[in-house]
Amino acid sequence: MPLSLDQALGQIDIVSSAFRKIEGAEDVIASAAPGQAHFVAVLAGEGELCGPDGPLQVSAGQLLLLRSPLTHQYRPGLVLAHGLLGATLLDGRSLFDFLDLPHILNAANTELFNGAIPELLRESAFGGPGSSAIITCLARRLVTVLVRDAWPAADEVESTNVASRQTRLAKIVDLMTKDPGRDYTLEGLASAAAMSRTHFHREFVALYGSSPLTLLRALRIKRAEELLSKTEMPIKTITARLGYRSRSHFCKIFKESSGMNPEHFRARHRGTDGMAA
Repeated sequence: MPLSLDQALGQIDIVSSAFRKIEGAEDVIASAAPGQAHFVAVLAGEGELCGPDGPLQVSAGQLLLLRSPLTHQYRPGLVLAHGLLGATLLDGRSLFDFLDLPHILNAANTELFNGAIPELLRESAFGGPGSSAIITCLARRLVTVLVRDAWPAADEVESTNVASRQTRLAKIVDLMTKDPGRDYTLEGLASAAAMSRTHFHREFVALYGSSPLTLLRALRIKRAEELLSKTEMPIKTITARLGYRSRSHFCKIFKESSGMNPEHFRARHRGTDGMAA
């Protein structure tokens, strides 16, 4: 059975290296491990990326997904952002194995280029509590945009069976734990686990003692508690990061689970009443 783009994106586990800005005459960019791909954003200028497949001319505003080890031909004014991305399906295959790489997308003057990538570089450079979750969220966004643009015809990608139902369910839980803010649905999770909706729900409850969406809610509240107690991230930002429709809805859910509203929880655990809300 062919694997559609939505099914693939619904089940991938994203792993990323620390992203960095490259300015000046640095020769070797990196070597990708099996299953990884290079992500490069050309922040300014123009130049040439070189690898086993030959030279690749690049210019400001481009996003690139590449497989080969790289060097770059320095030209004054050329500024790159670089990181390594991994995107693994439930059956262990790399999503990038299905793509014709290198792939180049012109993203000049988009919010992704002007907003998300600078934020990714800041979080990678300065870090802090909550940075890992933010980097994963931003890396997933980059992968989604690039893979959607590079995706082949659906009938070119064959699905395979995962070793066991328990393995599939465990990987679904791992996905939700790593990225609880995604817009998960029962249908989407069942599809990612290669099960029918009814069978997936029944097997999940039998194994974990709660429904998938009940567990997701608990994971979101746990992540919210971490962000409230360990960061100064505004509550409206936490609301969006964790996939809630509005701040008022998030506050209602949080109070039902934690017994207090987010502001009081933060004040109690940070010992201050002056956090941004």
